[in-house]
Amino acid sequence: MADDPWNPDYIDDQLAKAISHPTRAQILAEVNERVMSPAQFAKRHELDVSKVSYHFRQLEKFECLELVAEVPVRGAREHFYKATRRALFDGKTWDNLPETIKNRISGRTVSDLLGAISEAMLEETFDERDDRYLVWDKALLDERGWQEIAEIFRECIFKTLKAADDSKARLADSEEEGILGSWAFLFFKSPFKEPEEG
Repeated sequence: MADDPWNPDYIDDQLAKAISHPTRAQILAEVNERVMSPAQFAKRHELDVSKVSYHFRQLEKFECLELVAEVPVRGAREHFYKATRRALFDGKTWDNLPETIKNRISGRTVSDLLGAISEAMLEETFDERDDRYLVWDKALLDERGWQEIAEIFRECIFKTLKAADDSKARLADSEEEGILGSWAFLFFKSPFKEPEEG
């Protein structure tokens, strides 16, 4: 269904235009994790702040970012943005990104995930609930097996996002405090090593 926002292959024209530039794709991925200013992004990646500001404004124009604060800084104003669209790079959108940008987005995502895990371990919330899950494995797959697992993960991601949105809507109408849950899906190719003899 082309008009179903939970279809894994669904990316509308507006989002496609917004992330057509690799820098904008990277900005959207990072601002999905935290509120950020163009100056902060430019400093983190050693980029020209005026060019970065342009890309932030473009993402705002395409309704992917929203200005949430303006802070006076040395006679100027620093603008802080939050994401209004999810940074989901699937299918052609991901395929068309340069390898360097893919590596940066993946590196930042894994780094943020490890930070969230570390925080939960230190605060002793990681094992607080019995219905938490922690599973990993490594297996030799044929092409069909790879595609089947990739499809399972793709479907689970979008079902999880919908469940989270539904939960957010219910919380808005209730007095329930809510539970801050973190989740991740990882499926990647490992380097092949010949098995040791014996």
